[in-house]
Amino acid sequence: MQSITNIPNLLLIGAPKCGTTSLLYWMRQHPEIYHPWGNIPISASESGFLLGGIADLPYSPTKPIGTLLLPNEINLDNYKNQSWIIDKSPQHLYSHRALNSVINYLPESRVIITLRNPVDLFISWHGEMNKGIDYDVSLQELINMIEKEDWKTNLENPNTWPFLTYPQYSKFVNSWIEKMGTEKVKVIRLSSIADDPRKVLDSLCKWLNLDSTKMPNNLSIKNQGGKLSNNLLRKFLRKPPKLVFTIARTFFPSRNFRKIIFDPIRRMGWKYVPTEKEKIPPEVEDKLSIFFKEDIEFFDNIEDFIPPSVLID
Repeated sequence: MQSITNIPNLLLIGAPKCGTTSLLYWMRQHPEIYHPWGNIPISASESGFLLGGIADLPYSPTKPIGTLLLPNEINLDNYKNQSWIIDKSPQHLYSHRALNSVINYLPESRVIITLRNPVDLFISWHGEMNKGIDYDVSLQELINMIEKEDWKTNLENPNTWPFLTYPQYSKFVNSWIEKMGTEKVKVIRLSSIADDPRKVLDSLCKWLNLDSTKMPNNLSIKNQGGKLSNNLLRKFLRKPPKLVFTIARTFFPSRNFRKIIFDPIRRMGWKYVPTEKEKIPPEVEDKLSIFFKEDIEFFDNIEDFIPPSVLID
């Protein structure tokens, strides 16, 4: 059993599709911030280290309750006692297990929460799921599934629960602030990250007692939209036939050696190409706006719902 004593203490906990990838990419370049999952492609670098074990929530359609969740392999080879060890796991925001673990065992950690309009989050996360190889559900099909359950969040249905739960983030945000304290939590709107990322990073550096001049100069946005390329070779690399794995294991018995040789090759299969955003019928947008009404109000008037010192605007 692997044991680690240098545990992440700078936590990007979500919400999903709200700028956590860009923040991680920029912040981990600071010399006083270490990212122990830096060898994993940035778009797939969610560790979920506080969720490890049997899933107690249906975090995605491909991770229902009861799924065994194993955090990505951590790499501390280049850790040199940096002040902060950063992690990005957007599902942590919704997990009581994660919150209780931080309160009880990582009380000096700092938590960053990023938010966007709930309807936009719903649409964007649906698009993100469709970027994978194990999910192929149109927006209308998703809405049909939700309507069959009368717009109720059902823990037993991983196909709808995360889509209805993630945009309803207000109670989770308030819970983290209340239990961690206003000095340990910052909330940032995605629009602030997009409009003035330098200002956001400067504010975070002041909060973390870091030299803001050592943040990167290139602040281009990461994890933008798109879909996986349908090129036949790239599709083959994403999901090779079982025979290929059998042959690879025969000629290369060492799993570590196979990872060194084949992982960089297979990553070429995950090529995203630009695509037009799916158009949302007005009636669907109206239904979403009604369902997420309370959280839309929370987002639009966030200054009235959280302590002013917590918000980076």
